[in-house]
Amino acid sequence: MKKIILKKIIAKVNLLPLIEQINFYREKLKNRKSNNLFKKNNPSVKLPPDFYLYETFTLNYSKFYTNGVPTAKWLIELISEFKKIENVSILDWGCGTGRIIRHLPSLLDKTNSFYGTDYNKKYVKWCSENLDGIDFKLNGLEPPLNFKESALDIIYGISIFTHLSEELHFSWMKELTRTLKNDGILFLTTHGEVHKFKLLPQEQKLYDAGKLVVHDFKKEGNRLFASYQSPLFFKELCKKNNLKILKHISGKVTNNKPQQDVWILKAIKN
Repeated sequence: MKKIILKKIIAKVNLLPLIEQINFYREKLKNRKSNNLFKKNNPSVKLPPDFYLYETFTLNYSKFYTNGVPTAKWLIELISEFKKIENVSILDWGCGTGRIIRHLPSLLDKTNSFYGTDYNKKYVKWCSENLDGIDFKLNGLEPPLNFKESALDIIYGISIFTHLSEELHFSWMKELTRTLKNDGILFLTTHGEVHKFKLLPQEQKLYDAGKLVVHDFKKEGNRLFASYQSPLFFKELCKKNNLKILKHISGKVTNNKPQQDVWILKAIKN
């Protein structure tokens, strides 16, 4: 809680950019040895620029690339409970630097079509130039997506709603539903109960009442813009968009780190 108050003060005096730069170089130094070793042992692996990694995940090449495989397999396993992943169109909404989507073409049937979208031009450009077998598209921070109505079978967005305002929660959920086929699958993650400790007492009351809580330390969409979604809030959001909840997995604390909630939803259009 003290950390949240400190962040609010730092953001108010506009010191966050400086602190971000300091943290970036600290992470770069800390991971220098392991990153150099990874590059030596994996010369063919294409890696985004270091600051892109820092902004989107972690500045550790092995964790970014190698750990992306089990995450992709975890995603496939959960979605496969409800839909056969063959001859379908799959979108990574908010793909960032392609940590997960880059592995899907080699893990899934060749009959599938793969897409990635992001609002960051730098990420989309890098992915388009370096990752094969995937069609990358640029979108805005606000809808729409560059897809026709009912064009997609599966959409997943990992830690995307966690960085959006309440207004964009509603507009993006409507847009994602628009682009999904009837019975299409939507896979999303949110900041659930195990993240509640990050909220001030008055914010926890709002959270419990089903209100979205936002920490807007930086521009919306940035990782320092954090949103907290109670199950009550998210269930209502799904209901308003005719999305059936197939599965909700509450986040747990793993290695002292709170994990995000998982929501697997189905579009009901008939």
